[in-house]
Amino acid sequence: MMTRIVTARGIVLRADSFLGKSGRAGLVIQDGIIVGLLEGSAAISRASRTSDVEVENLGEAVLVPGLVNAHAHLELSGLAGLVEPGESFPDWVGQVLKHRFARTPEQLVDDAHRGLVRLAETGTALVGDIDSTGATLKALTRPGAGPAVVLHREVIDAWDPTRTSAAMELLEQPIPPESGAVEGYSPHAPYTVSRDLMALVAKQRRTRPGPVAVHWAEMEEEIAWLEFGTGPFAELLGKSPRCRGLELLQEAGLLGPTTALIHGNFPAPGEVETIAASGATVVHCPGTHRYFGRDEFPLDRYLAAGVPIALGTDSLASNEDLDLLREARLLRERHPELNPARLFDMATGAGAQVLGFAGKAGCLEVGAAAKWLCVKPKRPWGARLGIEAVFEQLFGDGEGAS
Repeated sequence: MMTRIVTARGIVLRADSFLGKSGRAGLVIQDGIIVGLLEGSAAISRASRTSDVEVENLGEAVLVPGLVNAHAHLELSGLAGLVEPGESFPDWVGQVLKHRFARTPEQLVDDAHRGLVRLAETGTALVGDIDSTGATLKALTRPGAGPAVVLHREVIDAWDPTRTSAAMELLEQPIPPESGAVEGYSPHAPYTVSRDLMALVAKQRRTRPGPVAVHWAEMEEEIAWLEFGTGPFAELLGKSPRCRGLELLQEAGLLGPTTALIHGNFPAPGEVETIAASGATVVHCPGTHRYFGRDEFPLDRYLAAGVPIALGTDSLASNEDLDLLREARLLRERHPELNPARLFDMATGAGAQVLGFAGKAGCLEVGAAAKWLCVKPKRPWGARLGIEAVFEQLFGDGEGAS
């Protein structure tokens, strides 16, 4: 097996770990997986003298782990610029469905493929995608390298018992291994997925385990219906369960370390602590948050309780781009006090954890996929290069990363 050694000025192994304080660092790679780390020019020189070794020197660049996008809707990539926020969330959903249904199955596959290409262009190495049409699954059969994909297949019955069995048909067959995707589950949201459907998803997941992604506490309209049976969803959904969405997820056994709670804008008292105890991750999409003009995301409450936060891009129906670094910069604009290392973990390690790829993505350690971004210096790094300088350049004006 051919061994490849890639050297650079330094390597960010994960959000809190840097290799290269002695001046050079290297990765030893076999079959696309990191099998060794090299610190210093002497170690690199010794390893490079071994037979059947290919060496690539990236000069003064610093390598950082490929990004992890914890939440996307790639099949909606063709809706860019077509949808307005609307007067209410149901109004926006109506616009999305109208435009999506106007597209042919082939167009949706094209859209998903373009989304995959854009993710790769902007440094995403792993994505958690919500697939309700099968478009992303088909797009993955097309040639061309892209990010690894956790495919959360989406189910909805809108609390209508006549739709529950049909909704589960999507999940009965496993994802074909040749797609390369990892199987995940997305009971869309507590206000669109009945107790019975939640239970069926949980039962299926016990047979074929996989990560879970649920839209949760995104807007006040869903909470009004879930708890009180009021608001604009009352006419669409019928009888309310009269409880919080988090209760329904707990009841079904769908709250755990590989559960992504998407958005989480309106946690009730005590729910942040419940999430922390479960090990679930809240996924924040700053671009979508800004698109809807929402109030401040309760970031401080989650961080104070120890809830992991991962970043996502959501879809181009509610965002300008699928660039996760842009999401990180948008969050930093709203929270300039946020520690850069923590911000970087939100864009890498936290997403990898909730998608079931801890130690395999979102880091550059032994056993991880050899996927990275190059951060190139605008000026010489200096003799005391450290992780802070790398993150400052990465989250600055956007220049220097490729």
